[in-house]
This record gives sequence, C-alpha cells and structure tokens, in this order.
Amino acid sequence: MSAAVQPIEPIMKPFGRKAHAFITRHPKHDKKYTIAEGSVRSSKTFMADAKVIVQYSQYEVPGKRFIAGVSKDSVMRNMLLDLFAIVGRDAYSYNMQTGELWLYGKQYFVVGAKDEASYKKILGSTIGVFIGDEIVEFPKSFLAQVWMRMSPDGARFLGTTNPGNPYCYLKSEVIDSPDFASRLEVIHFTLADNPNLSDEAKSDIVASQSGVYRLRYIDGLWVVAEGSIYRDSWDDKLNTFDEPPLGLLSPGGYAGHIDHWYAVDPGVDHVQAHGEFYDDGRIIWLTREQCWDSRAERKQLTDGQYADMLETFGAKGCEVRLPPEAASLRAELLMRGFWVVDADNAVNEGIHTVSTMLAKRAFRISKTGAPRTYKRIPTYAWDDKAAKRGEEEPKKQEDDECDMVRYGLHGKVPAWRVYGTGG
Repeated sequence: MSAAVQPIEPIMKPFGRKAHAFITRHPKHDKKYTIAEGSVRSSKTFMADAKVIVQYSQYEVPGKRFIAGVSKDSVMRNMLLDLFAIVGRDAYSYNMQTGELWLYGKQYFVVGAKDEASYKKILGSTIGVFIGDEIVEFPKSFLAQVWMRMSPDGARFLGTTNPGNPYCYLKSEVIDSPDFASRLEVIHFTLADNPNLSDEAKSDIVASQSGVYRLRYIDGLWVVAEGSIYRDSWDDKLNTFDEPPLGLLSPGGYAGHIDHWYAVDPGVDHVQAHGEFYDDGRIIWLTREQCWDSRAERKQLTDGQYADMLETFGAKGCEVRLPPEAASLRAELLMRGFWVVDADNAVNEGIHTVSTMLAKRAFRISKTGAPRTYKRIPTYAWDDKAAKRGEEEPKKQEDDECDMVRYGLHGKVPAWRVYGTGG
C-alpha cells in the first residue's frame, strides 16, 4: 500500500474582503492614487503582488512601469520573491543588476528610493503604473517626482506602508491633504484582514511589539515616537542577567553550537564601544563591553590602538560587525587579519529590531559585564525637535553603547526570527 501523498500548501492563499475587492476591481475604476496602510502582516504587500498579476499586467496605459522600495533588495525580499513563485519561471525575466523586469510581456523597472538623490532614477520618465513598497520611507523629493510624472490618462499609483510619524510628508501632505482627496483612496488594514493568520500567530505578532511600534504596527495608528525609545519593551529583570547560563561558555571560549560575534561603534570625539555577543538559538546574550571615552580620558586613540583593544578583548578570529563608514578602522583591522563584516547602520530599522528582541525577551544584557550598556538602554530617547519636523532620530547624546547594540543585532539576526513569519 503506497503512502498517502501530503497536499502541497497553495502559494496563492485566500484574501480578506478589503484585499479581494481591490484586487478584482479593474484599474480603470480605481482612484489615481491608492495607499494601503495599517498593521504588519495584514496582507497589504501580498495584495499588491496580486494586483500586479491579475490587473496591472493586462492593463494598457501609456508610460513606463515602476516598482520601488527602499532598495532593490527590499523589493526582491518583500514583493518579487512571492510574485515569482506565483507566476512561475516562464512568466518573467529579471535582471537584478539593472532592475529591468519583464512580466507577462510588460516591462517594469525596479528602483530603490532610499535617499534624496533617488528621484534622479525616474527623471525624464512618463509613468503609467507605479507600485511602491514601504512608501513612508521614501523621501519627499522622490514621491513628488512620481506625482509630476504620472501624466497619462489612466495612470495608477499603488503604495503600501506601515504608519509612521504623523508629521511626515506622506501623512501630512498627501494622505491628509485636500489636494489629493478626490484622487486618493486609502485602504486601512489590520491583522483581522488577513485570513491566513491563526489566532496563535496573531498573538505572537502582537506580543512582539511594544510602545510606539505596537501603536503603529499592530493598531495601525500614525503616532509620534517620543520619550524613552525602549521604555515599553525593556524589563530590568527579564532583559538582564548576572551570570551566563550553563552551556553558553566553555573553557575553549564558547560551545560549538553557539554563535559568537562582536560589534563596534567607532568613536572620534566620543565613546568608542565594543560588545561581545553570544547566541544560543533562542536568546542573544551581550556578555561584555569594552569602552574608551576620549573626552573623559582627554585622549583620542589611533585606529591601531583601537585594534589593540579589540585583540585584547578577544575579537580576533570572530566576526566583528563594523558600520561601513568606519573605513580607516576597517582597513586597520583587515590588515591585522580580523574578520570584519559590514553592520547594517539603518537607524530606525535597527531600533525596531532591538525593541522587538527586547520585547520578546530574546536579548539580554549582563549587568556586570556590560554596565554602561545596561545603564544607557533604558534612557535612550527620541529627539522631540526632529519628530516635529517629520523626522525620527534618537538624541545624539550618550548613545554609543546603544548604537553598538544596534550594529550587533540588526542585520545579524534574520528578519523571520525577529518578526516571525506569516501571510
């Protein structure tokens, strides 16, 4: 008797009412601009994929077609991987270097919109279809250029986003603007709009967020980030430890199944901070720190002296995560045979990673081994003046150890482990 064949889980899963109504509606009946905003894991991006497949790829409109994200890599990760899996290899061709995509015989251009210079990537283009992912992260100059270039009759814009600062350009000058009101549809999504998430998965997602991130990514609210950054995710007992757990360390340095690395926040006229991290697969432990305060010591060290410190600290032979702008220190470390890896220095995304790992109690700090970091994390604060300008950034004071933690976690810990998985 042959074994029963297990059914294959379908790639295209059911959609909620809001997503289904938008996907099945012909673009000629859509507003010129559509923004899907709201909570994480609520099917906004998957809806955009389906709209591209079901509608835009058959929609005839003059002008070029663009798919944009913070970077081409983020577009691939957030949209194209699922899209390609659904349509099959014969339906598309994609050049990752140039960003040229052919889908069902239609040409698209995939571009990144990370900084103010990104608008140059669409200069001279007449735009017929524009799909944007994470559009709250797009600079004003880029979005303003998109609006100007969507001149053909029937041109359509679809953007997806989680809520952010209510003073930012997207919220204050687009979503809330009377100038866009007649031509803009905003579709608000919550976790309840994704029928593919179990109650357990939804509970895990809710539990992973705290503070401003819970208000934005779970409740779907546009709120200002203010006060202590990690106030609602930090617990003085559950995010700290006095002694490493048994099995984390061994006489040879660390157990074979434990990942071990270091992170560096370079200092010129401020503190240089080094941190030692261990990962047992469930919890990441910051066991030790090493700092040099050039102001307090009244002496700025050379790159060679910082390299000496790291060698004494035990970092040689392990991965050392260093922000890419620290070019001279990188060169010194590489010359000495250190294993140097570019840390992801995205500030807000990094803060979100740290906040989520703290809220999940998946990151802990040694009170005795890393006393400065233990002291700084609870007092790390948002810059109120920047928030009123529609920008979000932490105060640039006593933040060196917090930056070091960011470099140690963000980009090192995979997104599925930080945020979980789901439809």
